[in-house]
Amino acid sequence: MPIKPLQDRCKPFAQFVRGFKAQGVYPYFRPISRSWGTEVEMNGRRLIMIGSNDYLGLSHDPRVMEAAVKAMQRWGTGPGGSRFLSGNLTLHEALEERLAAFVGKKKAVVHVTGFSTNLGSIACLLTADDVILYDRENHASLFEGCHASKARLIPFAHNDAEAAALKVAAAREKYPGSVMLLITEGVFSMSGDVPPLAELAQLKKEHPNLLIYLDDAHGVGVMGPGGRGTAEYFGLTAEMDFIMGTFSKALASVGGFLAGDDEDVLEYVRHQSKTLIFSAGLPASCGATVLACLDIIEAEPERVERLWEINHKVRAGYHEIGLLCGEAHSPVIPIHIGSELKAGLLAADLLDHGIFALPAIFPAVPRGKALIRTAYMSTHQDSQVDYVLEVLDRLARKHRVLAADLGRDGDYFRTRGVSSLGRTSPDPAVSLVSK
Repeated sequence: MPIKPLQDRCKPFAQFVRGFKAQGVYPYFRPISRSWGTEVEMNGRRLIMIGSNDYLGLSHDPRVMEAAVKAMQRWGTGPGGSRFLSGNLTLHEALEERLAAFVGKKKAVVHVTGFSTNLGSIACLLTADDVILYDRENHASLFEGCHASKARLIPFAHNDAEAAALKVAAAREKYPGSVMLLITEGVFSMSGDVPPLAELAQLKKEHPNLLIYLDDAHGVGVMGPGGRGTAEYFGLTAEMDFIMGTFSKALASVGGFLAGDDEDVLEYVRHQSKTLIFSAGLPASCGATVLACLDIIEAEPERVERLWEINHKVRAGYHEIGLLCGEAHSPVIPIHIGSELKAGLLAADLLDHGIFALPAIFPAVPRGKALIRTAYMSTHQDSQVDYVLEVLDRLARKHRVLAADLGRDGDYFRTRGVSSLGRTSPDPAVSLVSK
């Protein structure tokens, strides 16, 4: 059988994207020419941003920007090498110490991105002799780390602690000598779901050698007392063997870290994670940004409180309109649509009305369960939120995406299906744009 040329392999997908662009409903890679945080400029228009992960609005805080500038003036624009060789800065060391303390762990290891944290850490910690149990809707970076480790991979239904318990018991019986790692997220990035962490932690009592890896990318900085994360929200920090976090959400920068209490294991990650060893170190300006954000979060708890005040207002508004958005206590508030076409059309209509919010479609979510992913900032003004709710009230009726249009809430979620990274495709490398 002849090998298909690379161009022939890529052409159908490129044509698919061009078709969406021609219809005016292609929603991704939108060029933002300027940002004020809660508002952005695109094609000369100023839009209200309700799709950013900058949950605390710290990316535009003058104190944070000043810290980044000062760090750049001291260390330059880049580290000049990997941390392993010539790019390890005293700032990196201070940042790791501060992060570990913030999430309640003894040691942390900083990587250059959140994706590379998961990829490098999981890949170096597990081997082909080990077992990884994972929530089917885990993030792509977790899947890449799992596959790179070559460990035996066992999925369990999304947020189903009972299913996880059965899988853990069966795996332990079948592979008694294996290291066993259970991976879940603190806040699932598309649905905003929060895991049944207490039930999952209970499994450690029944299986003492079970390790839990919590990806808290969307929880650090906003969940729990003082924004110290989802584990602290549940009072289960001590039960988490690993807490992973990113800087690209509430901490207003780029980068990631893995924290834990076993200092030997973290030292191993520091020396064995390929994405750390073979990547340039985090630029000093990025690290200084995170340190400044942590200072502000600790000194100004009202900032986190304001985020939840807005969050409650938005959820109440969505429910009053009749939208289906779930009940999870998290900073991500999805508007469930169902139809991918309707999600694209609604997003385009929102843009026409001055609101920036993007749809999540298969394979980012299960097929036929498209949604508009919204996330607000603590710096949003009430007037901005009121405008968004007013527009959504009109457009939801126009596009027939109210809960009543989707059927009963329970029916919708019962047919939600299972997915990997919210996807039904087994291919971990599949694009985030549906084919």
